[in-house]
This record gives sequence, structure tokens and C-alpha cells, in this order.
Amino acid sequence: MEKFHHHQLELLKENKLANSNDWLMLNITDSNLCSLGYPITQKSMNDMLKQLSKKVGVNNQNLNVSMYTCRHTVATKLGNTLGMSYPWAASRLGHSLKMFMRTYVHVDEDRNEEMLNLFIEKNKL
Repeated sequence: MEKFHHHQLELLKENKLANSNDWLMLNITDSNLCSLGYPITQKSMNDMLKQLSKKVGVNNQNLNVSMYTCRHTVATKLGNTLGMSYPWAASRLGHSLKMFMRTYVHVDEDRNEEMLNLFIEKNKL
């Protein structure tokens, strides 16, 4: 990643582009260039993620593993976290609050009992 970061900085400088947050960014180049340390594509990131998942034994039950599915999983977890600031989570994902709520915040069947117990405890007479 350090090698990639160095090449990214050179590319940004050559093209007079700013990266004020110093983030690693995806770029539209091919995986051969990635192996040389040049900016990487979404496809090569997904391929690396699949290899890494297999290597560490992630049981994905033959479901697709991609940067998108990881993002969706994190967003869904944020949407179902007690006390989460939904406007903050939406902002972090680059969504409007309405889009975040419609897409990621829904009933989590695994938490039904926990939520019922919480409700009962908070509303004891």
C-alpha cells in the first residue's frame, strides 16, 4: 500500500490534483499497472478482497465478496446500531438521510428479543 500511495502522490502532482485528506483513491488503470505499484481499479480491489477472504477463511456461503458488499454490510450494521446518529452515518456514506434510512435501516430479525426486552425495561411502571 505504501508503494501505491507513493505512485498516487506522483500521479496527483503530475496532474495538479489535490488530495487534502491524503486518502487512497481508486483510479481507472489496469491490474498489470497495479502490480507495478500504480493506482488500482475497483475490479483489482475486488479480486484482492476475494483472495484475502479465502486466505483467512471467510465463510461467505458462496456469496459474492466485493468492496460494495463490504460497504453495504458496514452501512447495514450502522443502521442497526443502538444510539447511532443516522445523519452522521448517512453523511459518512455520502448519502442523504432519506436514502440511508430507505436502504440500510430495517428490522433486524436477530434483534427482536433484545429490542422487546429493552422496551420492557425502559417502560416499567
